[in-house]
Amino acid sequence: MIKKICISLLTLISLGVSIYVFATNSVERTSYGSLEVFLFSIPFTLVIVNSNLFLLPKLIKPQEDYLRFQKGIESIFLSLSLVLTALHLGLILLVMGIEINLILLVPLSVGIVFITTANTLPRFQLELLPSSSQLTKSTHQVWNIVLRPFSFPFFIGGILMLLCVFLPEQLILIGFFTILSCTLLISIYRSFRAYKTH
Repeated sequence: MIKKICISLLTLISLGVSIYVFATNSVERTSYGSLEVFLFSIPFTLVIVNSNLFLLPKLIKPQEDYLRFQKGIESIFLSLSLVLTALHLGLILLVMGIEINLILLVPLSVGIVFITTANTLPRFQLELLPSSSQLTKSTHQVWNIVLRPFSFPFFIGGILMLLCVFLPEQLILIGFFTILSCTLLISIYRSFRAYKTH
């Protein structure tokens, strides 16, 4: 419930800031295109995306399946809302003439997504039902084996990406892409090894 409240609050903040900037004519024009599109595209995206969070319980049947994945789904939506809201506010500040380094949003955004993914992936274990076909059982088993090894590297990689914001500006992207590459390679290696040794 707390995550849903935070998601709703971030959506309202994003929409409220856009309405305020538009109503007070704080930005007369922008080189990024139409002012209305610039101000409201991300908030409306948040509204559309996050409305699915309230529709999913009605769409996913049986209800037990949704309850198993509920916390993971809410975490994904929360991280997405954080990233989009930060991007939206950063762009508005930039257009208003307030100096802000948008490059910082890259490691921050991806770091948040990686940490959320690391905490969420273990929840998405597929059930091995006796009534399922052999192919389905094998597919679910492979999924369950290779999924968990991704969590630890993603969590560590996400934290290191967040720390990239403290690097000198010219090293931020270099550090970010280095960590991203290492995280993905280590995750794939761990999953491959888990699959081979199972």
